[in-house]
Amino acid sequence: MKMGHKQSLLYVLNAGGPEPPGVCHLQPAAADGPNITGFLVDELGRMEPAGSTQPIDPGPASAPSGVSCTDSAAAGFHSLTGAPAADFQCGLNPPSFVRSPAQIGFTPDGNQLVVTVKGTNTIYVFPVDEDGNVSSPKITQAPGPALPTYFGFTFSKQEDLLMTETFGAAASIPVSGTGAVSSFGINKAGNLLPVSSHIGDGGTAACWIALEPIAGTYAYVSNSLSASISSYTVSANGSVTLLNGIAASGAGPNDLATAQENGVSYLYVLDAGSGAVAAFRINRDGSLTAITGGSGLPAGGAEGLAAF
Repeated sequence: MKMGHKQSLLYVLNAGGPEPPGVCHLQPAAADGPNITGFLVDELGRMEPAGSTQPIDPGPASAPSGVSCTDSAAAGFHSLTGAPAADFQCGLNPPSFVRSPAQIGFTPDGNQLVVTVKGTNTIYVFPVDEDGNVSSPKITQAPGPALPTYFGFTFSKQEDLLMTETFGAAASIPVSGTGAVSSFGINKAGNLLPVSSHIGDGGTAACWIALEPIAGTYAYVSNSLSASISSYTVSANGSVTLLNGIAASGAGPNDLATAQENGVSYLYVLDAGSGAVAAFRINRDGSLTAITGGSGLPAGGAEGLAAF
């Protein structure tokens, strides 16, 4: 977010701490728990604290069964080893991967800050004032029995929120083949206004989503455990429709990003399972054509990417 006096505003999402995974049966002080924290960034990239921090609730101190978070639970399904451990619902601090805060991002107008929290199936919308400070959020929780596990998001050209749901409208988790996308409008009070709900893609573990950057009429979702990329059509009113459940395949596709050059849009996908970055040209009908990508990343260890 741009501010005056040649400064920009940066907010960081801290999943929690200070314990490493595997000993998260201990609950540290609230100040050490999951939070968002702001920084001012000058034109040379130098950062200083903005003096604005707000807590994030990762969930109860233990799963309903009383189990503690173990190493296998902390790894979660994103380790590409298969389904989550039986105790993956641990909500301790730091929370296991499948329960931790997932993503943070400003709304296109910069007046609000959105955070998703997988473990509590919630979406936080923080108001941002003129000085860059955030105050108490409006929190929207998915109504039961659906457990969508809100995860990654992006915004449409019309500024609607496009949200991946790892488990869609499933009533229990983990469930395969239930990845989905929902879309919402956001009003000034931070309320979410549903547009499309639980539009399934047939994949498993729908994680990240990216918008085609020129017209904004297509969105792409990575399904980590079903090794697929799904495509959606995005309408002017914010509604989403599944275009192709398997628009492309990958090896544990993780994060993804889009970019444009000379009037052509491109999609880049981090295939965490193979340590490669797959690249595609986005065609006018939303289909994908594979082009030369990259390789050489640590298999199973790479997490995110960006494109411009």
